[in-house]
Amino acid sequence: MKELFLTGLFFVSVLTTLTVEAIKKLLGDRPHNSNLLAAIVATVLSLCTAIFYIAYKGLAVTVQIVLVTIAFAFFSWLASMVGFDKIKQLIQQFTNK
Repeated sequence: MKELFLTGLFFVSVLTTLTVEAIKKLLGDRPHNSNLLAAIVATVLSLCTAIFYIAYKGLAVTVQIVLVTIAFAFFSWLASMVGFDKIKQLIQQFTNK
């Protein structure tokens, strides 16, 4: 499960970063908050990923799945802002202890 979470986190973070950069180019010189934009995009992509996974696996929505989806959205937002390598290193440090 951990590998699946990290793989999904990687792909959603990359898609979030690319989508935010594309939206920023579309906005041009207009003022915008990049962090808020990244949070919104990460949340939408995480929800879409979770819905796809639930539908694909035929799972019932449980509290655990909701919490994992929230964590997925938060970590993908954080990774898209900070960088995936730093988040991966942080997760590995916590899981190795």
